[in-house]
Amino acid sequence: MRWTGACVKMLRCLAEICGKSAPEEVGPVVRQVVKPIRPLDCKKPFVQAKTLQDLTTYGLLLAPPGADVPIAVVSSNFETNSSRLLVVVPAPGDAGTWDPTLSDHGNMAHIMLWAEANDYASAFFSHQALSASPAQNWDRVVRGSPARHATIIVASGMLGCLQSALQSVHPLLFSRFRTVCVFGADALEDFNAQTPELRRHLEATTVAIPSTWQLLETQVAYQYLFELLRDKEERWHTLELKKYAGFQGLKENDMPGLKRMGVDQRVQRLDRDRNNDELARLLKKHEEARCKQEDSEEEEPGID
Repeated sequence: MRWTGACVKMLRCLAEICGKSAPEEVGPVVRQVVKPIRPLDCKKPFVQAKTLQDLTTYGLLLAPPGADVPIAVVSSNFETNSSRLLVVVPAPGDAGTWDPTLSDHGNMAHIMLWAEANDYASAFFSHQALSASPAQNWDRVVRGSPARHATIIVASGMLGCLQSALQSVHPLLFSRFRTVCVFGADALEDFNAQTPELRRHLEATTVAIPSTWQLLETQVAYQYLFELLRDKEERWHTLELKKYAGFQGLKENDMPGLKRMGVDQRVQRLDRDRNNDELARLLKKHEEARCKQEDSEEEEPGID
């Protein structure tokens, strides 16, 4: 039998394919923190902004829309960004500064530009308006955002104001606030949450920025801050993935989104203790893992 050149080439190609080792597994892609690029014609002195109306010259919008007296300013993508939201609870001072104790680091320009560069919608409250009516004014603004992953940055001494704002919020609503950043001497012990659900949620989501943060160069400081926010978000996604993977092992309950049990079996289980059934135990274990995030990456919660 005579081998043609085409046959030889084909056999060599097949040999190379069969001889190759299996492709290396690719790990999860970690979202990179993007540094903002300031336009040359950008007005730098945000600190000169005294009122919320002054901040509209930098592309921000008054909120809520149509209000006689605005209580916050929001980014242009506030009502359309369904991914991330950054809410700033400012300390007393001018509108162009969100925390006077942080010197130049507390300038509104820095946090706004970094949020925009990293695909956050943003909301900056008026200190006077939020302090006057925390719960009502918080809801009037935040309910306009569809973002499923929200971060709250709290200026020094403003934990009490945040407590009043979240106290009347339903647990299903405040659960989307997955990171709460506090600064300086503020600590979670200063937050006297009246509801156990809110307390547990804050214990799992609060992160303290060290007092030495403001000693860093401005670009380095905000790079550190937004990398911290990124890491908290990635860890939350990891825990959610483990929880949904645990649904596949359910034996007493229907897998969410997939009907497996017959009608007779469902009827027999109608009187079960829903606070202690298989699904409830799975969710509780993952909720405990969320409160102990430092251990959640080492061992995946299972089912009793």
